[in-house]
Amino acid sequence: MTLTIHKEEDSQRQLLLTVEVEEARVQKAMRQTAKKLAREYNFPGFRRGKAPYRIIVNRVGEAALRADTVEEMVPDIFDEAITDIKDEEIYGRPELTNMEIEPLVLNFTIPLQPVVTLGDYRVLRQEVAPVEISDKAIDEALERIREKYQELEEVERPLAEGDMATLSGTGKLVVAEEEAEAKEEEPEATEEESTTEDVAEELDRLIFAEDRIDLPMDPNRIFAGTPFVENLIGLTAGEETTFNFTFPADYENEDLAGKEATFTLTLLNVQSRSLPELNDDLAKQEGEYETLDELREATYKNLQEAATARAKEELIDEMTDKLLEEATLVYPPAAVEMEIDQMVENFKNQAQRAGWEWEDFLRLQGMDEAAMRANFQETAVDRLSRGLVMREFILNEKIEVNAEDVDAIIETKIARFEDENLRNGMRDYYRTGYGFDTISSEVLHDKVYDRVKAIFTGVAPELSELEDEEPANDEEE
Repeated sequence: MTLTIHKEEDSQRQLLLTVEVEEARVQKAMRQTAKKLAREYNFPGFRRGKAPYRIIVNRVGEAALRADTVEEMVPDIFDEAITDIKDEEIYGRPELTNMEIEPLVLNFTIPLQPVVTLGDYRVLRQEVAPVEISDKAIDEALERIREKYQELEEVERPLAEGDMATLSGTGKLVVAEEEAEAKEEEPEATEEESTTEDVAEELDRLIFAEDRIDLPMDPNRIFAGTPFVENLIGLTAGEETTFNFTFPADYENEDLAGKEATFTLTLLNVQSRSLPELNDDLAKQEGEYETLDELREATYKNLQEAATARAKEELIDEMTDKLLEEATLVYPPAAVEMEIDQMVENFKNQAQRAGWEWEDFLRLQGMDEAAMRANFQETAVDRLSRGLVMREFILNEKIEVNAEDVDAIIETKIARFEDENLRNGMRDYYRTGYGFDTISSEVLHDKVYDRVKAIFTGVAPELSELEDEEPANDEEE
């Protein structure tokens, strides 16, 4: 045996691996490295590939030769050291945390799968309200359809209500006086901590940041119930304005309700809008509808589907909240870093879709990526925790996605295509790769919702019944 391995799991689901490598193995590897150097480089007085080991050591230095050798040895040593660790036990990328060159001792930290213990969630009960669509919601949706076919014309006059305004700029929440006083009473932080906190607070307060966006000047739609539109009316293209207002206490977005905001905006362009009449002609223009009534019915169905999807998401979120209240979670720090990686990547994509270069956006916010990562820490922990408890819930409830479930959804989706070749092509797409993953996620989401609803309403099957089903399923397979 050329390796001496010591393993110890810490309190954060990390396997601490210490690997001591026999010197004979290192020396043998150093000679192999020397032979490689002899083949690749000329050593005076010797033909290529024929320089003796001692000559090579004297030329490149024993320390340098050893360092190069060890660098090449590490991957193989690590693979040998974890041969008895199953891949599914590892959560994230292992890290070489320390290395002593002579004698060769390597320290690895291996993130392990999180451990989640749920409380007695099966006793939870709550009302599940039916989804209802109001006439007002249908009318608003039809109005958006009218806007799809609006005609815009650039005008050289002050902005008026009903126009389309092209804007750039930012909007931020104003720090309340009591918050500012509380901050002053906090212990003085280091310069680095202070900078990170300031950047985090700045990002949290940001509610509007656009390089260029078209907004209809409709006070009932854009920050409805506030003087946002009113503050822009009368401006001409090229003008900048700064204004403050307080969101109503009953504002639909609870995070903004009752809070003061300040906006600094530039009006880039003004366009007049002309909307078509809401009639049968518009219905025909929108799709395969003959009458406005048909369009209205289709709009209702679309809203119903969307509202049902939201209701499902909200109910699952409510169960997740309750699971977290009683759950015990242990996970490696690397799990949080992986979550932050994903959040930063998503934020980059969003910023770029809004027309911002990433570095420009960071500069506008007065931060760097490190500060952003620090700001995301709390949210990442929350996202990770929610994902972990829901995963444990799915495992506890024996919720699975089988081929029959997926095929049923696929056939429903492709039924609208009349061409058989197109149906076959879409069927193949949905049965492989990304298409299959998408359908499987839909099926799993619906099954989770059904089980959550059943638990909340007291009609879920007993866990013992689910366990009894397993052998029967195996026999069928």
